[in-house]
Order: sequence, then structure tokens, then C-alpha cells
Amino acid sequence: MSAPTPASVPKPAARSLESFLHLPGGPRTRAVVCFLYYLAIITALLLIYGKGDFATAPFVYQGF
Repeated sequence: MSAPTPASVPKPAARSLESFLHLPGGPRTRAVVCFLYYLAIITALLLIYGKGDFATAPFVYQGF
């Protein structure tokens, strides 16, 4: 038995992406999971930054 070459050993990120792309239930399930994933990201960003003050900062050289 030969030792695996570095190219044949999958990276952990590639393995998780591969498992995400092959969800049981078909393409509709993958679309729903993807939609919920992005909805969770947008919701988290709104919760974190939604109440902040987004006014522009004063000009850096204003005091000179």
C-alpha cells in the first residue's frame, strides 16, 4: 500500500464544502439551506451593526 500524496489528501475546507454541496434531499434542500445560511448572516450583521451611528468621521487633517 502506498502512502497518500499531498494532492490526494483533501483539505478540511474542501471536505466541508463537498459535504455541503451533497446534502440529502436534492437541489431544493440545498437551495433552502443556502437561503437560510445567508439570511442568518444578514440578520446577524443587522443585529450587530443595525443600531450604530454610521455618520462619517471628521476629516483627519481638520485640526491642522
